[in-house]
Amino acid sequence: MEKRNVPIFRVYHTPAMEVRALEVLRSGAIAVGSYNERFSCAFGELIERPHVVTTNDMSSAIQIALRLAGVGEGDEVLTTPFACMSTNAPIATSGARPVWVDVDPHTATIDLDSMRRAVTSRCKALLLYHVAGYPGPVEEVKAFCDEYGIVLIEDCDNALLATVHGKQVGQWGRFSIYSFYPNRQINASEGGALACSDPRDAERAIRLRRLGIDLRAFRGADGEIDPACDIPEVGWASTLNNLCSALAFEQVATVAERVAAARRNARFYDEAFAGSRSISSVDPLPGAAPSYWSYLIRAAHRDELIATLKHVGVGASKHHYLNMRYSGFKVKAPELPGSSELMDSIFAIPCGWWLTAEDLGFVASMITSF
Repeated sequence: MEKRNVPIFRVYHTPAMEVRALEVLRSGAIAVGSYNERFSCAFGELIERPHVVTTNDMSSAIQIALRLAGVGEGDEVLTTPFACMSTNAPIATSGARPVWVDVDPHTATIDLDSMRRAVTSRCKALLLYHVAGYPGPVEEVKAFCDEYGIVLIEDCDNALLATVHGKQVGQWGRFSIYSFYPNRQINASEGGALACSDPRDAERAIRLRRLGIDLRAFRGADGEIDPACDIPEVGWASTLNNLCSALAFEQVATVAERVAAARRNARFYDEAFAGSRSISSVDPLPGAAPSYWSYLIRAAHRDELIATLKHVGVGASKHHYLNMRYSGFKVKAPELPGSSELMDSIFAIPCGWWLTAEDLGFVASMITSF
């Protein structure tokens, strides 16, 4: 049996990134330097949201967003369980409780009827995860949040440049979250970003990511801490350093090309799997253009198929485990049939910029022949 090496994710790097990294290392300005601001501005232009606050990772960005949304001890946050822990863990560490909402197993997106049934008077925010770069029903969710006075936080960590009716995801929420983990569309070695619709939220977030310190007034002309500078709200140590910012800055100009390549690869899979009775591609919602962090499939004999693909060197993954089953959230797992069905049938295959035509043909043939 033929075998290949087709990873489900690949870390993007270029010689130009190495030059940027060496520049920062030699400068000594590893924590703070010019790339902190240069990257946040360039990224804001890319996502068409000017008020961007970079962080050390996406969970920190969500933690800050929850604080800005007024979420605290005893409050509730609507969210879906089919997600990475980096999405939902900040709910627990904020002292809040997740209210688990079901998903549509055919689209892997939030179930709007379940969302309406789940809302309570204690819900302060809704965390909408655009799964694997597939946009959720963000227009309907935004209308729901406005109706109930709930803050919408869009988790776009896999969905950079994904759109709904031509508008980028991340532009409906009061806050949107991005990730620069190594396997994301922009690889900063680590990092995240919080985009705010209100500049006042961004100003507060800048203080919160640095322990609550207002760096403009924290030190006097002599460089020493100014005793007159108060810290009225304590935050976290969660800034994105200059080295990571430099790596990310170098990729902003080319990320659209990588997303376009993923979309071309997805179209290949769409055609290859069309008409199959044993597997079904997860279709984007009407009007949605995913960024395809990976390509999602549902199959009745999913586990056996994943094992076969891994045996021949093709990366395949179930992606997530239902977070509602973890006791650390201190919430009894509800009966969510859509989520359970999705967890038992869905898996992801490689779809990114690194795939060759031969890779795509090999992956598709292994799946269809199975």
